[in-house]
Amino acid sequence: MRKICVITGYRSDYTKLKSVLKSVQDKSTLELQLVVFAAHLLSTHGNSVNDIENDGYKISYRCNTNITGDEPLVMSKSVGIAIVELSVAIAHLNPDVVLIVGDRYEILAAAIAASVGNIPVAHIQGGEISGTVDETIRHTITKLAHIHFPSTALSAKRIASMGEDPQRVFNVGCPAIDHIKGLSYCERLDLTQLDELKSCKLDLKNPYILLLQHPVTTEYQESGKQITETLEALEAVGVQTLLIYPNPDAGSAEMLRAIRKHKRSYGKKTVIRAVFKNLSFETYLNLLKNCSCLVGNSSSGIREAHMFGVPVVNIGSRQSGRERTSNITDVSPTRQTIIEKMQEALARPENYNIKEESIYGDGKAGQRIADILENINLELIIQKKLRNST
Repeated sequence: MRKICVITGYRSDYTKLKSVLKSVQDKSTLELQLVVFAAHLLSTHGNSVNDIENDGYKISYRCNTNITGDEPLVMSKSVGIAIVELSVAIAHLNPDVVLIVGDRYEILAAAIAASVGNIPVAHIQGGEISGTVDETIRHTITKLAHIHFPSTALSAKRIASMGEDPQRVFNVGCPAIDHIKGLSYCERLDLTQLDELKSCKLDLKNPYILLLQHPVTTEYQESGKQITETLEALEAVGVQTLLIYPNPDAGSAEMLRAIRKHKRSYGKKTVIRAVFKNLSFETYLNLLKNCSCLVGNSSSGIREAHMFGVPVVNIGSRQSGRERTSNITDVSPTRQTIIEKMQEALARPENYNIKEESIYGDGKAGQRIADILENINLELIIQKKLRNST
């Protein structure tokens, strides 16, 4: 039986792995191993490890790797600790393949630990272009990986142009789309009956906005100012808003201080109706489907939002260069421009149809990934060679 070790470090990569985990687990010829580390285990970010356990998955190994701090070098130190801890986990589990997703710094540690340890690495969502240090990390992981599962045709082409073997590049689509298409959704007026939203003071007869803004790690010193501009813009627009915590990256502590200061300043008059450290993917998708606008700089605005026809006000440079659909409006991180584009987004027809623009697959990515991992020949795959892309 071929052992597939899936390593996940944060809520955002777990959401993209859900359909893959199920598809791997359903294969009688594959054994699923699950390593959980980094932000999943942080109480300050909602202990998202609970989401994994609530989904019924057995965790094979846990690694505490993140250290506190608000500077880029703290992220570097966390990568170093993660390499050590994940190397122990991988040695203990002895997998045939390590499967990872995305571009976060924690995932770079997983790629290093496995590839240097002569374990084939399969990487989901390589070949994409975006802002910040994430792009550098993503392309580094691509060069460490042996099997590639890009989400779009253009991403697959970029991976091949980086000298990777085209026979090991498989355009499978985005696994997050699988879960979106397979989920049953509640009615808008029933949202506050969901367990995680029962205490949420949300008027479901009126529009609401979702705010999901993360630090831009190459601009981390501006993080507090940037979220303040967004919060003030939201107050000016005056639409009730739900805020989800930022990633634990350089600049996040400054953002959280700005959020707390904003709450003290506005008190009960604020449009921020609730603040969440973490939400299950199912609850989040129900909120996203029914919101009038998504504001911030999350990749969720690029991938998931278009499935529901939700307008997105994408702030700043964090998603710069990503393939996108027409529901997305890019703005600078300044108050007045955010106000103007939010007002335009709120004036658009509700859930206008852009589904025909989907560039992230047909909802079968997880099944395709499991099929490939089941059948691909792993002999000699560990020895990589630079291919001529011309």
